[in-house]
Amino acid sequence: MQYRGLIPFSGGVDSTAGLYLTLTRYPDDHFLVFKVILVNGECASRSVKEEQAVNNILDELRRMGINNFTYRRLSFDYSQLGPPPVWDSEAVNFAAATCIRAHPEIQEFIEGAIGDDYLQEGFQERLDQIEKILYLVSEKTKEELRIVFPLKDRMKYEVMKAIPPKILAMTWSCRYPEGAANWELKRCHKCATCRTIDGVLKKHPEDFPALMDW
Repeated sequence: MQYRGLIPFSGGVDSTAGLYLTLTRYPDDHFLVFKVILVNGECASRSVKEEQAVNNILDELRRMGINNFTYRRLSFDYSQLGPPPVWDSEAVNFAAATCIRAHPEIQEFIEGAIGDDYLQEGFQERLDQIEKILYLVSEKTKEELRIVFPLKDRMKYEVMKAIPPKILAMTWSCRYPEGAANWELKRCHKCATCRTIDGVLKKHPEDFPALMDW
């Protein structure tokens, strides 16, 4: 199988939008989609919910007739090192570069950064850092591997609107899930991603009726 591009997929809102928009924009091209299970001792319940979201979303895409992808699941365990010594995105880009080494025909890497991200202090520096990791480990030049930003000019509201409602309801973006009734896990409504999503829902409740019980 020859792949046009590589898409990291966490099951969160942003990565789901990047995945959906890319696959539907290029239906005749095939993409390698991968999820990295980050075992870092920080929040195991988050990994459980993310993997559940990934599987549900990919199954729904297949039911919709969107099949121009292959899914691979990777795992990176660095929990014995104490508090996570690297950003999640650094570990993800290292894994992405490894995938590219295995499939050197890949010419595009789909980056899920959205407009809100660029408002964060230090974000561009972190983006530059993970870009260096990607090119260094993949042994690709910028001419051989292009980083694509399908969501760069979209704020969170626009990103959420770009996803079919049924799929949007399957996403999981909370970093620190909390226990709920019947051994379920619920969003914490405290982490940065929860607060951003809650802000959108509060401002545009009529646009996301299926999410008001999140």
